Amino acid sequence: MLKNNKRSLQVTAIAITVTLLLVGASGHVAAKAKKITINHKKMTLAIGQKRALKVKNTKKKVKWISKNKKVAIVNKKGIVTAKKKGSAKIIARIGKKKYTCRVTVKPNKKRAKIKSTKKPTYTMRPIASKVPVVSQKPTIVPTATVNPTPTPIPLPTVKPTPVPDEGWQTGKVSGSEEDYNKYFALNMKHYTKKQEGTVFGTIESITYPSKVVGAEREAYVYLPPQYDSSKKYPVLYMIHGIGCERGQWVGMSLKNILSNMICRGEVAPFVAVIPSVVPKDGVSSNTLGPENIGAFTMFEQEFLQDLEPYILENFAVSSDRKDTGVCGLSMGGMEALHLGFAIKDHFNYIGSFSAAPTLDQSLLNTNGWKNVPETVLLCSGTADTTIGDNPYNYHKTLEENKVDHIWYMYPNGTHEEKVWQNGLVNFLLRSYR
Repeated sequence: MLKNNKRSLQVTAIAITVTLLLVGASGHVAAKAKKITINHKKMTLAIGQKRALKVKNTKKKVKWISKNKKVAIVNKKGIVTAKKKGSAKIIARIGKKKYTCRVTVKPNKKRAKIKSTKKPTYTMRPIASKVPVVSQKPTIVPTATVNPTPTPIPLPTVKPTPVPDEGWQTGKVSGSEEDYNKYFALNMKHYTKKQEGTVFGTIESITYPSKVVGAEREAYVYLPPQYDSSKKYPVLYMIHGIGCERGQWVGMSLKNILSNMICRGEVAPFVAVIPSVVPKDGVSSNTLGPENIGAFTMFEQEFLQDLEPYILENFAVSSDRKDTGVCGLSMGGMEALHLGFAIKDHFNYIGSFSAAPTLDQSLLNTNGWKNVPETVLLCSGTADTTIGDNPYNYHKTLEENKVDHIWYMYPNGTHEEKVWQNGLVNFLLRSYR
């Protein structure tokens, strides 16, 4: 009987001990610890798509790692961004434990549609060869700024308005309306509207990591019809105006313009890159505020350290200077001149349309260059009260520094889309041949 009582007391003591271990400070029995898991063990993304990963049931610090950054990257918050076709492991590390998600990246549907049985014919057309020198300061006539975004619509087959076969020479000047009509006037509907037989290229949305800015950055990339990743294409970097972002260029019928020109053989196939030159947290509502201006100020460094290396690594573009160009409109026109002349021997083609007034004009020379740019083109509207005489002043500085360049004025043009579209086409016709 004594032995049984003793055993009963031992069992009771053990039971009490176990109960105390399960009881928390609140007096309730502690719940069983939940298993730490990652919210996705597998995911499939299209190129450019993003998705968030999370580690559930832990408050400990998570370190995110991508095992194949060419295919997919992940930021410190667990946001995965698909970069190119392939597969990658995304690992969440907590101390010594790892939680893995397998990511498969597929081409987006938009890109998949570019394949076509039609093959564009690329026939090179000669550019004309002389022009008289006309050095006259334009008269600025005030007018309202209009910036409509056209909606592309199909048109019947129309042959493009050719660049004159005589009377043009790079390095000469055309500031008069007469010379504009003779050398630069184009029927822009032949470019902005879809033409019969045109095979469209594609415009992809990408993000790239920027150490300079400390954030993921956005850009559009235009790929020509029949894009072949085994080739090396010329590349053009296109910069928007201040207070805007990458969509400004794309919204100006860019895909139509480039695809029509390539399929007609007016230019060789090339890749265009349209970055968003904006503050880290997006465009500021104060258009000319320090945040928006600062984004342009630091863009040279971002271009050299982040954007261009990413494009060269992930797209089939040439790294050769002779295949590289830059152009821009408004503040982007100023930035194109800055990049083109500040980074010596880097760009073969420089286009500036309605350039803003903030450029350090001491840059506008080619002293000490091994290779001068093949094309430098500036233009603006005669009625542009937004930037006034500044593009003309840049032209005069280039002229004084004996830099071969093309200069023309768009009659009655304001700070508007039609001036920039015309400038782009004239620039391409004299560059990407």
